[in-house]
Amino acid sequence: MKRSRFFLTIMAFCVGLGLFRVKYQVMALEKNHKHVVKSISETKEAIHVLKAELTHLNDPARLQKLATTHLNFSAIKPTQIVKLTELPKQTKEVKVSVDPIEALMDAVNAVTPHAQKDASSKEADHAAA
Repeated sequence: MKRSRFFLTIMAFCVGLGLFRVKYQVMALEKNHKHVVKSISETKEAIHVLKAELTHLNDPARLQKLATTHLNFSAIKPTQIVKLTELPKQTKEVKVSVDPIEALMDAVNAVTPHAQKDASSKEADHAAA
């Protein structure tokens, strides 16, 4: 009888320690779960705010106002529309580049507009005088 009572006491003590340990593990996991849920909630709120800001920043009316204010963009005037034959001819060959921006700038520089010729000739006449 003494052995079984001693064995049962040891078993009860071990089960108590095990339950005590499991209880605190569960409490730590619940605390971690609350932290993760709070973090998810804050992230969802931040995403919602960022989407609202993006919608505001991409508003076409706002972009149009900024373009006209800072870039001097305006609606196309009928005088800006020309035929292909009215465009100036290229004066030199355009080199082909891997960089599309560089190729575009080379193409723009290859065309000599009449306005640039007139301005440069006026500057040359003014400098000579």
